[in-house]
Amino acid sequence: MLSIVRLVFLGHLRDVVGARSLEIQLSSKVKLGEFLRLALGVHPNLHRLVSIDGRVSEEEVLVLINGVDINVFANPYTEIDIEDSDEITFVPITHGGLA
Repeated sequence: MLSIVRLVFLGHLRDVVGARSLEIQLSSKVKLGEFLRLALGVHPNLHRLVSIDGRVSEEEVLVLINGVDINVFANPYTEIDIEDSDEITFVPITHGGLA
């Protein structure tokens, strides 16, 4: 049975990736790092957010899985299972200031 995982891009990341959201099909659950590598193979525009080793720059992007920050885990890329109906949200880390 195929599973669907939804990726959502907020703010300027929509322009970076060229979409508000993407859906990826999986045949079984996988770890986050492996999922991101698979997603990169399916949607090459993700290369601006996801490195070839399946990681996201923590200085530039906050990643939420079903609303939970992945950084609450010690090793999120090897600890978190991605499975059917999960939603991965990419939030830009931007800071404003006084001009």
